[in-house]
Amino acid sequence: MEHARHVFRAALVVLALLAGVGITRGFLVPPTYGLHGPYRWANVAEQMNARTPAHRGPAACGACHEDELRRRAAGAHRAVSCEICHGPLLAHVAGDGRVTSPTVDRSPALCARCHRKVLGRPAAFPQVVLEEHVEGPLDAGACLACHDPHAPTP
Repeated sequence: MEHARHVFRAALVVLALLAGVGITRGFLVPPTYGLHGPYRWANVAEQMNARTPAHRGPAACGACHEDELRRRAAGAHRAVSCEICHGPLLAHVAGDGRVTSPTVDRSPALCARCHRKVLGRPAAFPQVVLEEHVEGPLDAGACLACHDPHAPTP
């Protein structure tokens, strides 16, 4: 009977340890773990909600630049977001009311992203070979010297 008491105590210790591990695991493992396999799908939403979006889209720009947005909506660049050329809105408008001058990409490389001659593009889409199209060096502003990106004309 004396050995049975030791076995009983050992069993109690093992049960207490298992209960402690189970309770601790309940606090440490998130509730969504294992719902859809061995990963936490809700973590993506948590990470997205924790970040402040840098890009807001043309509608957010229209809050202050309504005339420009209306003009752009009727133009050839209506599918191009303001932030492609002017950088992320968050860098232009801080949450505390400060407005800084946006950084404008004036490089021909930016224009070439869409207008470089590529065989796969539709023939009606304006395409150029920059070296042949631009007279002079391909410096910053070379395209803007002749073309207004807010009201582009061929």
